[in-house]
Amino acid sequence: MLLTVMLTMTACGGPGAADGLEAVEHAVRDSSSAFDDVFVEDGLDGFSRYLFVELGMTGETLPPDELAAALSAVGETIPDGFDSVRLVARSSSGDRLDLERPMEDSDVDGVFMINSNLADIPAEALRNFAGER
Repeated sequence: MLLTVMLTMTACGGPGAADGLEAVEHAVRDSSSAFDDVFVEDGLDGFSRYLFVELGMTGETLPPDELAAALSAVGETIPDGFDSVRLVARSSSGDRLDLERPMEDSDVDGVFMINSNLADIPAEALRNFAGER
């Protein structure tokens, strides 16, 4: 059974997986000068595959236009096979920023707030959001 799980997990992270994550990271970083650092990795929650995106801000807030730019960049570049994106933003001092109000104002459909600092967003909703901008 352990071998089956290992083979399944290895198959998910094929040769192009890292390139896809780097494309997301670069697109988000290039979307706005408000991002000092962007970290992207993939995760698995049960059978649901998600993309974890952490935005490192140059300031202490996450302006709505900058959030929209980041969400659009993720929607344009998220590789196939991901069910959702989990999003976190940190201030320049390293504190996690509250995302509840900014996500409400973003008009992205289907956002689920895991807590006030962590949003879970359906991948398809981000693709649609990017297509509308």
